Amino acid sequence: MKSENPVINQILDAYKPIWSINHAASLMGWDFETYMPRKGTEERGVADSQLRLLYKELLLNKDFVDLVESAKKQKEEGLNDVEKGIVRVLDRNITRQMKIPKELTEAESLERVRGNMAWRQAREKSDFMMYEPHLKKMIEIKKQIAEKIGYEKHPYDALLDEFEEELTVDDLDKIFGALTPKIQKILKKLVDSGSPFCKEESNNLGKLKYDIQKVGELNREILTLLQYDTERFRMDVSTHPFTEAMGLNDVRITTRYEGTDFKRSISSTIHECGHALYHLQCDQSLSVTPVEGGSSLALHESQSRFWENIVGRSRPFVQFIAPLIRRQVSFASQATDDELYLYFNNVKPDYIRVDADEVTYNLHIAIRYEIEKKIIGGDELNVSEIPQFWNDRMEQLLGVRPTQHSQGVLQDTHWSSGLFGYFPTYTLGNLVSTIIASKMRKDLNEYEEENIRSGDFKPIREWLRQKIHQHGSVYSPKVLLKNSFNEGYNPDYFVTYIETKYLGS
Repeated sequence: MKSENPVINQILDAYKPIWSINHAASLMGWDFETYMPRKGTEERGVADSQLRLLYKELLLNKDFVDLVESAKKQKEEGLNDVEKGIVRVLDRNITRQMKIPKELTEAESLERVRGNMAWRQAREKSDFMMYEPHLKKMIEIKKQIAEKIGYEKHPYDALLDEFEEELTVDDLDKIFGALTPKIQKILKKLVDSGSPFCKEESNNLGKLKYDIQKVGELNREILTLLQYDTERFRMDVSTHPFTEAMGLNDVRITTRYEGTDFKRSISSTIHECGHALYHLQCDQSLSVTPVEGGSSLALHESQSRFWENIVGRSRPFVQFIAPLIRRQVSFASQATDDELYLYFNNVKPDYIRVDADEVTYNLHIAIRYEIEKKIIGGDELNVSEIPQFWNDRMEQLLGVRPTQHSQGVLQDTHWSSGLFGYFPTYTLGNLVSTIIASKMRKDLNEYEEENIRSGDFKPIREWLRQKIHQHGSVYSPKVLLKNSFNEGYNPDYFVTYIETKYLGS
C-alpha cells in the first residue's frame, strides 16, 4: 500500500524485511508439519531460533522504533484507520519484544522444536514421562516471559494478551463461569431424554473403514463447491490439521485421514477453509503490511467454526453434499439425508477435543483453561500433577475418564509449541461464530435455506468480507466486534443456538 503520510511509507518500506522473515518462518513451519524428515529437527530448531532473533533485531532497530514513535505522535493528527492500525500493531509487537530478553526468545524457539518432536513420540507411545521434562522447561520459559512482559492482576494475562488483545483472566472467568454450567445442563437434558442426536448410529457410518483416496477426492470436491482459488490456496495432509498463511496470496491448509469416521476429515477440511478465507478475503491493499491477516485468534476461530458448524453441520449443507458422500463413501451409499445429518451432529461426551461435537467442545477448552491458569499463576499445580487433574476434570465435566495419556494430556500439540493462552480463543471463536450467524440471518433473510441448499455461498462470503475479512487486523478484536456487531464475547448467542438446534427450544 501507499500512504499520503511520508512517515507511514517509511515504516512500510522498513517493514518489508521483517515481513519477509515472517514469510520464511511460516513456510518453515508448514514444512515442519508436513514434509520435513524427522532427523532435520535439530537443524530446523537452530534455523528457526536464528530467524526469530533476526526478526527481533530488525523490529527493535533504533531507526525503525523511532519511526513508529514518530507516527504515534501523529495518531490524533489525521492518521486514517489503516494507518492507526499499522501503528497499533507495531507498537504492541515492539513493546512486547523489548521486554523479552534475547536469551528467552532463543530458548523458547529451541524448546519449541525439541518439545514438539518429543511430544509426537510421547503421544505415539502414550507416555507422559517422555514429554514431562520438555513441558516443564517450556512452562518455566513462559512464566519468565509473563514476568518480563508484566501484568496488572494475573501473570496469565500477559500470555492471553499475545493471542487476543486485551483479553484477561477476569474476562474468561466470567465467560466460562456463565457458559460451562449451562452447557452441562443442556448436555444432561440431551442424554437423559434419549435425544436422537445422542443415539448410536445403526448404519455404522462412523465405525467402518473408508477409502482414504476417495475421501481425499470428496474433500477436493467440497473445496470446489466452496469456490477456493487454487492459484492462491492449497491443501496437504498432516497429523494435526492447521492453516498457514505465507501472505494473502499463498494460503495453505492441511487435513487428516484416520481411516474411520469420515466426517472428521470433512469437518477438519471445512474448518481450515474458514481460516484460509479470512486471509484470502483480506483487502489486497494490506498485503505485506503489519495489518494483513486476521485481527485475532478468536476472530480467526469464529470463521473456522462458522464454516465447520453453522454451515457445514447444518441440515441444508449436509443435504447439499449428501450425493457426493454417497458416491465417494461406499458404505454410505444407502444413507438417508436424515441419517447423514444425525451422523454429522452426533452428541457424545468423549476424550478428544478436535473430534468433539458442538455441545461438548467448550467443556474441553474449560479444562485446558483451568490448567493453564493454575500452572502459570503460581504453585497451584505441578507439572507432574497435570495428567491427574486433567482426567479428574474431564470426568467431572464430560463424564468420561481417559485410560491413556494420548486420550488426555498428550492429545494437543499447543503446549509443546509454547502456545499458553491460545486455547481460550477457541471458545471465544465459538461464541463469536454464533453472533455472526444471528446477525447474518437478519441481514440475508434466513440464508441457510436458500443459499446453502443451492450451493450459493457468494452472499455469505461477501457478508463476511464486508463485516470482518477486508479489515485484516486494522482494528483490535474488541473494537471490530463492537463496530460490526455492537457486541463483545457474549455467550448468550451460543447457548441460544445450541438450545434451539439440539433441544428445539
